[in-house]
Amino acid sequence: MIYFQNEYIIITYDEEPKLVRTQWKGFANSEEYRRILGIYLQLVSEKQVIRWIGDNTNAKAIRPADQEWTAKEWAPQFSKQGDVKRMAVIVSTDIFNKMAIENILMKSSGGVSFDTHFFDNEAAAMDWVMGA
Repeated sequence: MIYFQNEYIIITYDEEPKLVRTQWKGFANSEEYRRILGIYLQLVSEKQVIRWIGDNTNAKAIRPADQEWTAKEWAPQFSKQGDVKRMAVIVSTDIFNKMAIENILMKSSGGVSFDTHFFDNEAAAMDWVMGA
């Protein structure tokens, strides 16, 4: 079922496997980016989520201030608030997004309680995340 959708992202939730799938569509400014990550928090507080696939194929750069905020403020809260066990990230074709995601994960590694792996296709991401 579609949980949320706008011009930047589609977020779906499948109840039986307790799976969230996100699909980014381009660049989101700071306000939209942070609003969407707030929706992630809302989703994990409303639904039981243990699996997450983030499709960043079409995602673009994330501003440095937003990277810092994500790593230091958002990630620990997301980790505490939800029951996510595995997060699969389908890597962006945009080098700036790839670098931003790596930076966020490096800075937030101590504050995250779930496994995160990177993939270049949805099938591999799905196989891994469903192993939880």
